[in-house]
Amino acid sequence: MSESKHHKQLEIEHTDDTIDYISNLPDCILHHILSFLPTKEVVKTSVSSKRWKNIWASVPNLDFDDTLLYASEVDCQHSSESTSFMNFVERILRLRDASAIEKFRLSCRVWSNAPRISSWISSAIMHNVRELDLCIFAEDSSVIPQSVFDCKSLVILKIEMDCVIEIPPRISFPFLKTLHLSLVTFLDDDSTEKLFTSCVALEELVLLDCDCGILKNFTISSLTLKRLTIDDLPVYEPNDCKIKIDAKNLTCLKYIGYLSNEIFLSNVPSLVKACIHIPILHGRQKEVACRAVDLLKGLRNVVFLKVSNRTMEGLMYAGSMLDRFPVFPNLTHLVLTMEIGNYTFRALMDLLNFCPTLQSINLSEVKYSIGVDPYKKTG
Repeated sequence: MSESKHHKQLEIEHTDDTIDYISNLPDCILHHILSFLPTKEVVKTSVSSKRWKNIWASVPNLDFDDTLLYASEVDCQHSSESTSFMNFVERILRLRDASAIEKFRLSCRVWSNAPRISSWISSAIMHNVRELDLCIFAEDSSVIPQSVFDCKSLVILKIEMDCVIEIPPRISFPFLKTLHLSLVTFLDDDSTEKLFTSCVALEELVLLDCDCGILKNFTISSLTLKRLTIDDLPVYEPNDCKIKIDAKNLTCLKYIGYLSNEIFLSNVPSLVKACIHIPILHGRQKEVACRAVDLLKGLRNVVFLKVSNRTMEGLMYAGSMLDRFPVFPNLTHLVLTMEIGNYTFRALMDLLNFCPTLQSINLSEVKYSIGVDPYKKTG
């Protein structure tokens, strides 16, 4: 062994307790570690050492959230913190290298900055983003660039925005598997149907408090869809909109709402699991109960069914419609989120008459209120 090599070995052994093992990890592992931090904290690591100086510029996950800025601000539209946030996002995107973005999450208020925010989303698209999660407080849907609907790299798309969603003429989602839409208002029948049919690989669709009151026919047609959740906008008056679900590979359906829109399960032969929560709406009990019976008819082939106590109580208003209540020939597991009372007990007995192959009943007391998911685990 040469003298220089021997000296180097002794130096390493002597300083072994101060070696920065984390910095010696490969970039892919460091990126994974940093993916659990907000982007603002990720950038702070650049001052740790030379090794960390440029790691942040290629981290696969970007998470920008301006929520904390508005905890105590009165005039948050013109606050210096808001300006600082905008500048921070643009600096991060400007200095980023050419590597792909795995996940881009953005939660912010728009005010008069729609073009700037739109450019951030476009930047993520140009970096071949795979997961795009947008929670935007806006009145103008133009903040969502049309390039979002022609992004061939997207696998997961989540949009929460309380305004009309404008669907462009060209839509291409060849690899999109998960689509979550919250609070959006659909503009017309044709563009809405085109949105879903253009998702040729879609497996999960979640519609949370979306407004389709303008529509006449809301069609969800997909050959690949497996999981569908509809949490209806809490509208007390019935709509003329008819929601038609044509998804032959759908295996799981979750519905929460007043059935203000009629739901028709026209082609769901693979459906095996369903969770239903329909609150009692005073003044419209009979109408909602009849729509509930029609919905349950479409669930006749399920193996697992979870029903809330309000749904069971509401069925008592269906009157003669109960004579056409469906038989559930495949139902083996029934879960009721209910307290057994006079009305629910009677409804339960009626339901059991239509479950010839039932093997188990699980009674679970769940407290819930309107707008709260009664099936979400707590604690």
